[in-house]
Amino acid sequence: MTDRTREISEQVARITAENARLLDRLIETERRFRRISRGVLRVQEEERAKISRDLHDGIGQSLTALKIQLELMEQEAGKAQEKLAPRIGAVRELAESCLAEVREMARLLRPQMLDDLGLEPTLRWLARTVEERTGVAVALEVSVGDSVDPDAETLVFRLVQEALNNVVKHAGVREARVRVKATPGSILLTVADEGSGFDAAAVLAGTEEEKGFGVRAMRDRVQSFNGRFQIESSGKGTVLEAEIPLEARE
Repeated sequence: MTDRTREISEQVARITAENARLLDRLIETERRFRRISRGVLRVQEEERAKISRDLHDGIGQSLTALKIQLELMEQEAGKAQEKLAPRIGAVRELAESCLAEVREMARLLRPQMLDDLGLEPTLRWLARTVEERTGVAVALEVSVGDSVDPDAETLVFRLVQEALNNVVKHAGVREARVRVKATPGSILLTVADEGSGFDAAAVLAGTEEEKGFGVRAMRDRVQSFNGRFQIESSGKGTVLEAEIPLEARE
């Protein structure tokens, strides 16, 4: 081997070694980013849970006490002044409406049943709530058992919640289909409708930043779990699919 050939070989070896080091650093950086992303999502959910408890235990209890006092005043006023009683009754009804809205906000921020009962009952509650609130029927098929870890449960719930919100707001349909199934290694999610559809590629590419933020956020959440996210849409409807690994993650 000539000196020139040896020099080239040594340069190639140095470049190869440097590329290997850079690749290792890139992989480690990506792992750190995913850990940070999951940490941020966990903190967000903890903050949602705190706000939900504050709404329920603080404002909710105050409104409950107000409603009780108004009921008592309504009973007393009914005996003394017939004109005052209806006005107190109207205020009581307003307090009841505010109480119902606060409780609904608390549940949607972070349903306590997700922690207490698990994913299946919470998804069934969400499906009923969407139908009652919007008139959009949700055909739900869910089979996850007790094997899903809390972070994955939260992710699946948020994906279904956001996807159904999009159906209600944009699809222009009266029915959506949701399928959630756990396998030994992952949890599979599908949300489909037969609505007007949209340009999924453009939304995911972010060419219009003010549009599609929710869809991109769903994709980013799934990717932070090393999962797979896919959405296809046309004039015949939209199908969102996600696969979240359940094996141990970094």
